[in-house]
Amino acid sequence: MPEHIPSGIILPVMNERSLRVLEFHKIIDTLKDQAASELGRQAAARTSPSSDLELVKLRQRETSEATAILQGEGRIPLSGIRDIRPLVEKAGIESMLQQLELLDIAETLAAGRRLRAFLVKLQERYPLIVALGRKIVVFERIEEEIARCIAGNGEVQDSASAALASARSGIKSTHARLMDRLHNILQSAQHRTAIQDPIITLREDRYCIPVKSEFRSQIPGIVHDSSASGATIFVEPATVVEIGNDLKRLTIKEREEIEKVLLKLTALITAAADGIFATLDALAEIDFITARARLGLAQSAVEPELNDSGRIEMREARHPLLTGNVVPIDVEMGRRFRALLITGPNTGGKTVTLKTIGLLTLMAQSGLHVPAAAGARLAVFDEVFADIGDEQSIEQSLSTFSSHVGNIVRALADLTPNSLVLLDEIGAGTDPAEGAALAKALLDYLVEIGARTVATTHYGELKEFAFIREEVENACVEFDPETLRPTYHLIVGVPGSSNAFAIASRLGMPQQIIHKAEEELFGDHNQSASIIRDIEQARRSTLDEERKARKSRVDAESLRRRYEEMVRKAEAARVKAHESVKVEAENLIRKYTKRLDRALEDLSKQKAESGRAQKLEKEMDKTLEEMTEQLVEIPEIEEEPEGRYSFRTGDTVRIASLHQEGILLTDPREGEATVQVGVMKVTVPVSALRPPRKTSPQTEQKQEPLVSADSGVTQAQSISPELKLIAQRVEPALENLDRYMGEAIAAGLAEVRVIHGMGTGALKRAVWEYLKDNPAVESYRLAERNRGGAGATIVELKK
Repeated sequence: MPEHIPSGIILPVMNERSLRVLEFHKIIDTLKDQAASELGRQAAARTSPSSDLELVKLRQRETSEATAILQGEGRIPLSGIRDIRPLVEKAGIESMLQQLELLDIAETLAAGRRLRAFLVKLQERYPLIVALGRKIVVFERIEEEIARCIAGNGEVQDSASAALASARSGIKSTHARLMDRLHNILQSAQHRTAIQDPIITLREDRYCIPVKSEFRSQIPGIVHDSSASGATIFVEPATVVEIGNDLKRLTIKEREEIEKVLLKLTALITAAADGIFATLDALAEIDFITARARLGLAQSAVEPELNDSGRIEMREARHPLLTGNVVPIDVEMGRRFRALLITGPNTGGKTVTLKTIGLLTLMAQSGLHVPAAAGARLAVFDEVFADIGDEQSIEQSLSTFSSHVGNIVRALADLTPNSLVLLDEIGAGTDPAEGAALAKALLDYLVEIGARTVATTHYGELKEFAFIREEVENACVEFDPETLRPTYHLIVGVPGSSNAFAIASRLGMPQQIIHKAEEELFGDHNQSASIIRDIEQARRSTLDEERKARKSRVDAESLRRRYEEMVRKAEAARVKAHESVKVEAENLIRKYTKRLDRALEDLSKQKAESGRAQKLEKEMDKTLEEMTEQLVEIPEIEEEPEGRYSFRTGDTVRIASLHQEGILLTDPREGEATVQVGVMKVTVPVSALRPPRKTSPQTEQKQEPLVSADSGVTQAQSISPELKLIAQRVEPALENLDRYMGEAIAAGLAEVRVIHGMGTGALKRAVWEYLKDNPAVESYRLAERNRGGAGATIVELKK
């Protein structure tokens, strides 16, 4: 298995004309748009199909990993990446980098560091992408130094060096002194008449005052400029010249210190150049792979299964450059036949079918996912040759036929047995008989050398040739004679019938003319057209049935997955509910225990006061009653021990979380088992399996038939004096109650307690309605507070 190979060194293996004819450049343009950086766009621009099967498989796995990350993590952080290669090269020739250039470098290195940290956390699931991420070098010192020295707006900061800070401090104080001196001159009454405007202006990097020309002598100094009219001169007063010189020297010192800082940072970049270039290569490749994944997601594309045996099988394949309501095609070749001959009307989709097969093959061999249904199979070919459309050259005076033949001749020189050949309107543009004969010979030759061929034609002779010649199969693009429109569906195994007569008839051509034309074309005894139509209709019906069967399988599989998910969720909910009930009960017990403790403590202190003691005893009784009622309210969850059962294939088992029984189809292994529940096969956790129930949960221990009255004592000892119906629906609860009452009567019990809880009261009302009409019931009443209160009913049975 080859290791990762940068995309830039994959050499093209397909001829340029075929790439152009199949519009592969448009796929590249779309791919470039998905890249996040210029590095990724340049890598995408170099995309070219490869004929190396292992390398193409590697590319496909990379794309799949990036797709999984985007779907699972929501993003791959690629923001902030810039193409800084020219800047690193500039640093390498000892040319000083400027502030904004250094900021670009720092931002790109920081983006690489963030990307590496993101990917390393995913190392177990996405080994290929993570391996690329590990090639990113972290340059924390360079990042820190640039951040310390250069602010976000590009200015070199005082913290860059002590000398720079000192120079700037001097500039600030000197500038303040200079401004004070100039303001004094402007505000002086002595110079008011000489000053043109009371402002300070900058001329030749020196601070000046605008002075009227006729008063030049009143303000001695250096003239740096004058107005266009000559009426104003700009004078640097003599009293501030030395201060200006100081400011100039400090400004030069500041510039020198800034250059020292920039040179120091540039040297850091130069020293790390190799690592930075390696990082940029990794960033470019990751961005390129991510762009492939984004394109695949945008096209609802899938990773194809690749082979080197020339086998193509695609369902619902779509041309990636078409928009709107695109009709997908189902196509196969390479297993039963090597050549596919497509017939059908013009504008019916023959050429689109050719381009779809060719373009999806090129995409797959470039590491791109293909827009088709899951399970698509594509071959990796040495060469894809496409002769599609009319590219005749007026300058060379070549006819359409000559142009096509010239293209084919050039291709034949380079073809290998592992080539894909796409021919549009094979043999067209010349005498039909000669063109058909040449087309037959060409198809025969391509089949003999082993190339996979897809060709379109209008020639009837070629349809018959495909019936006779082994390794050649007919196909057609469907045409609806009722609407006079193509359906664009590809039907493999059926040649296209003659639609000219159907179209003419639908448009109102007299039938006698239609019949005459058919006789002229076929003759009285030639039944081939009718046979072809019958075959096409039969094949169409078969394909419809296949589509329905395939849809049914998909629906069944979807239903099975949903059922299994329901089982898992139900089991989790059951466990969660049980834990919740336990926590609630424990909290209630703690709450009332504290109240009882306080009451007992107060009672011990109030022994002398009998009235107070009696009051406390009543409060304790009330607390006990409330606690009993609250605990009765909590539904009991059936808790059966897990892991103590042993099951084998063929056993009847119960899925506890769904209360469903089924047949165990496989021995439990790895924590799961497959169970047949009705018509469904489901996979469930072994922990959810229980033995099947013989009777209801309340009476499971009572399996033997009722005994006679003289053994009533024994029965009474085995029958519980109470029945719990909490959390049951009314109908099954009444069934359980009816069964229990029969057993209690047979056992000779005089009194039983039915625990129904309070809840909404519906279950209690249903129980009382049942008891009212039961002739074996002497009386019934709400239980005493210490026996459940309103949450239970005491039933006295007739003797």
